[in-house]
Amino acid sequence: MEQKNETALFNPLNGQLEQLFGYIDMGDLGLPDIQRPFVWEDAKVRNLFDSLYKGFPIGSYLFWRNDLGGKSHQIGTTKREHKDPNILIIDGQQRLTALYAVFRSKLVKDEDYSDRKIAISFNPLSEEFRVADATTERNKEFINDISDLFMQSSTRTFINTFLTTLAKEKGNVQKRFHEIFEKIKSNKFLNKTEAGFVEEKLKGFISEESLLIKEKLGFDKPSDENLEDEEDGVDDNEDENIEDIFNSRVRHLTKSELKILGDLLTQEHVLDEDLISSRIERLYGLKNYPFNALEIKPSLTEAQVAEIFTRINSAGTPLKQADFILTLLSVFWREGRQSIDEFCMRAKKVSDREEKVSPFNYIFQPTPKDLVRIIVGIGFSRGKMRDAYLILSGRDFASKKLSTDLRDKNFEHFKEAQKTSLDLLNWHGFLKVIMGLGFKHMSLIASSNNIANAYILYLIAKSKYGLDHRELERYIGRWFFFSSITSRYTFSPESQMESDLRYFAEAANKKEFEEAIDQLLNNEITDDYWKINVPNSELVSSSKRNAIRQAYFACLIRNNVNVLFSKRKISDLFNPDLKPVRKNLEKHHIFPKDYLASTFKLTRRLINQTANFTYLEYEDNVDISNEAPKDYFPVLSKAAYKSEVELNQAMKEHCLPDKFYNLEYEEFLKSRRTMISNYVRETFEDL
Repeated sequence: MEQKNETALFNPLNGQLEQLFGYIDMGDLGLPDIQRPFVWEDAKVRNLFDSLYKGFPIGSYLFWRNDLGGKSHQIGTTKREHKDPNILIIDGQQRLTALYAVFRSKLVKDEDYSDRKIAISFNPLSEEFRVADATTERNKEFINDISDLFMQSSTRTFINTFLTTLAKEKGNVQKRFHEIFEKIKSNKFLNKTEAGFVEEKLKGFISEESLLIKEKLGFDKPSDENLEDEEDGVDDNEDENIEDIFNSRVRHLTKSELKILGDLLTQEHVLDEDLISSRIERLYGLKNYPFNALEIKPSLTEAQVAEIFTRINSAGTPLKQADFILTLLSVFWREGRQSIDEFCMRAKKVSDREEKVSPFNYIFQPTPKDLVRIIVGIGFSRGKMRDAYLILSGRDFASKKLSTDLRDKNFEHFKEAQKTSLDLLNWHGFLKVIMGLGFKHMSLIASSNNIANAYILYLIAKSKYGLDHRELERYIGRWFFFSSITSRYTFSPESQMESDLRYFAEAANKKEFEEAIDQLLNNEITDDYWKINVPNSELVSSSKRNAIRQAYFACLIRNNVNVLFSKRKISDLFNPDLKPVRKNLEKHHIFPKDYLASTFKLTRRLINQTANFTYLEYEDNVDISNEAPKDYFPVLSKAAYKSEVELNQAMKEHCLPDKFYNLEYEEFLKSRRTMISNYVRETFEDL
């Protein structure tokens, strides 16, 4: 890179992307430690390539030519010829990392400290970019991973191979669409793959008639939303499959619309090989896309560059205040930042045999931002990260001026709080409390804010008020359970935590702290909450992230309940250390979804109500299939339970109304919601 102006504070730079990739390959262009890890989702990378292909501007970069002597790191995961980069990216890291990963087919290290491959697909017939998946891999119209193209020294062989494969596949695809339409005409259900084929085919048409059909089938939405549920909070792994939605919509097409669909599906496309070739060439040429950048003068200090970084990102990419705090740590306490990163990395990976003590667990694997939130909460009694950032910057709230002495003093306070927060005795003591409640896995925990804030209160209760392990188990356990079922930190979590910290700060001693928790819980969790709110509002949901539903499953684990129709404990089969080919334990629709869909034509949301789920062993779930409850329940009950007493106990524990299979479905839901509410209440009040 050549500097264009020797006297300007920011010297302009320009060139082609391939030049930047060359610098990265050598190890000359990298990241200062003030930068965060790669956090972009693959969909954002896809959009970036779509913009490049269309010739849109993709923003400029900001570089800093300076050797920080080890306070920097490389882009990607491979070793470079030059260990320490001398050109550092201050702004544009996410874009450049994404481009480099795809153009060079390199892994990136993401926010979870995992090596990640970014695979982007391109369809030269429709000029559409997609995140690579099973659909793009099956559809030979797509270059499934464009990195394969960019790694070629020329395009000739690649294009010839692509066109040959496409021509060979053309006849098979045409035959497949005829077979699919025959199934549609015969009212036979299409599977997920077939529904995906129909979607792909229809995307190539833009006529008025085709747009009408796409709208009727739900294909008029952006590609990432196609065939998704219209209701919020529904998980496809548990709830109705996307093919169910598609088949339902097909059945509502009129005869004339069905004919249009048939014409579209069986219409043959003529391949324009020259056009396809030119589009692949155009894609390949993106490596020479022009870039614009500015270079900061090398004379600036790390603190000045950190300030530039913070100002740029506060006005542009929406970083959280916790990111800015991490930036300050990288500049003023690099060892502390490294400790946070190392703790988070170790918390996500099973420890080696040589490592006797590790933060690894299955219920809370914090990000650096989570730990910053915890440290700030225990160290400064602050829930709002903006205030914490100002504190660590050395801001005097009275004079509104920055003070170096105050900054240094506050950093010392931060260091002490970090030591307390990362202490593994504290960490494991807290996790033991949460697991004792039955929350044995992160899938049962709705919010990282909720568990992070509970850890803050645990540390305050232990270090400031001196609660022993039994008292911590009772009071922090009740607090976490309460904040979970009420979704206390779902909306405006920082403001809520700020309020809670002020509330508990008024306690002068251990007794007053414990009384404060009891008083708040008694005010919030009333008799009306259990009898009215929970059954009539909280449990009327089809979301697997429903707070009461997760708490109910945790209660089953805590109370050592057997799986329905089994002698095995839910807690045993829920053990996350077990990794069988098939899940031992599955969530089961008590009124099977296929039975409800075919018999009563119910909506997905109603079928997947929280009150329609319980746990079963995999084999029993398969045996039930789509049988009516009145058919499967008496048979399995007779085989599993020796007496009416055993059966009644199991039904009570799983909150099943007596002879529920004779009830109307919605009557069953209403009755079971009340029973679940009572069961969760009894468990909570017993803590």
